[in-house]
Amino acid sequence: MTTPRMRIAECGVLMAIGLAALPLLAQSGPQSAPASTVVIRNATIVPVTSARIQNGTIVLRNGRIEAVGANVNAPSGATVIDGTGLFVYPGMIDAGTQLGLTEIGSVPGGEDTQEIGDFNPHNVAVTAVNPHSELIPVTRVNGVTTAITSAEGGLISGQAGLIDLMGWTPTDMAVRRQAAMVVNYPSLGGGGFGGGGGRFGGGDQSDAERRAELDRRTRALRSYFADAKAYADVKARAANGGARKLNQAMEAMIPVIRGEMPVIFDVTTADQIRGVLALADTFKLKVVLRGAREAWRLADTLAMRRIPVIVGPTTSVPGAEDPYDMTYANPGVLARAGVKIAFQTSDAANSRNLPYNAALAVAYGLDADAALRALTINAAEMFGVADRIGSLEPGKVANVVVTTGDPMDVRSVVRHLFIRGQPVPLDDRHTRLYEQFRARPRS
Repeated sequence: MTTPRMRIAECGVLMAIGLAALPLLAQSGPQSAPASTVVIRNATIVPVTSARIQNGTIVLRNGRIEAVGANVNAPSGATVIDGTGLFVYPGMIDAGTQLGLTEIGSVPGGEDTQEIGDFNPHNVAVTAVNPHSELIPVTRVNGVTTAITSAEGGLISGQAGLIDLMGWTPTDMAVRRQAAMVVNYPSLGGGGFGGGGGRFGGGDQSDAERRAELDRRTRALRSYFADAKAYADVKARAANGGARKLNQAMEAMIPVIRGEMPVIFDVTTADQIRGVLALADTFKLKVVLRGAREAWRLADTLAMRRIPVIVGPTTSVPGAEDPYDMTYANPGVLARAGVKIAFQTSDAANSRNLPYNAALAVAYGLDADAALRALTINAAEMFGVADRIGSLEPGKVANVVVTTGDPMDVRSVVRHLFIRGQPVPLDDRHTRLYEQFRARPRS
């Protein structure tokens, strides 16, 4: 008979074996692979931040871009890829996903996207990321190398993380572990596309009851920010006062109140956007709007105030009372007004379709070059990592995609993919199943 003490001892032995194996696992991971030099030549290089380079060469060494240009020599001993007829782009960035936090929606054990309660600013999404999710390779083989992943629900969902889509652990993957605070600004219910748990209402509630609830939740959100500001002020005055009892939730709000951490406000309507602007004015917040299907109504105001907007998913259906092209034309209206935009899929399973969200916006008036910037450097700028990713420039991290054409064209195929300079296999669950069933026995 096995006693509890024996089971504890067995667990201890297994844990010891597991810990002893960790160095071996780390050595086999993509981050610890031997540094190598890769040269891609004779390709059309699209740096994004400068003009295209015909018959150009790009050198990747030690995880970084070493050189880009038309007259770059290949270092001796480098692996050379002939890019004739191919195009080289920076890896794309999905500015709104749940990658790594969800696997199969109908299986509760695979979901880690929501915490209990309205206020969870201390919730750090990266800590819950599953690096071995099948959805990650499915996404990256279409040229998406980096993504914002975040929880949902409540009024303050927690801290979004910016991750590269390769790594053995969440720490390996993190580009910026705490990239932004996610806030769902309250909205009325009734079938709208409001942000996460910010929506309520519907059912048997009257309009008066719904509006009273909207007012209550809006005041609760404003009160929480006021409490956070008071906490930050007290902590600053007591900086030299010795040990103090810390409030972890309020500690997480301090960078927000000080304007050091961007705040992603998930919104839909123009009224929500106005509410966010008023809140930002009161607490001096660094605002990023996300979703914002009616942002076009306030495009000039947002441009004047230099407030960036993460648009999408543009593949969603317009509301019953919306203009038929509102969702698709919104990005173009914003960009022409001078608003910095990026794209999101607001998903995990469909994050691979990020470039086609941009393509749909191009079909409805968004300039193609602006769309490419929105998929790359704009998102990097919004989260303070434009010095590392988002374009093909010497010194930047080598997140590089080699394709047969424009990544926004569904006919284009990714031929080579590099994340942090390491070649990434172009196989995933979809390709494996395809090969498996193509080779099935036939009668």
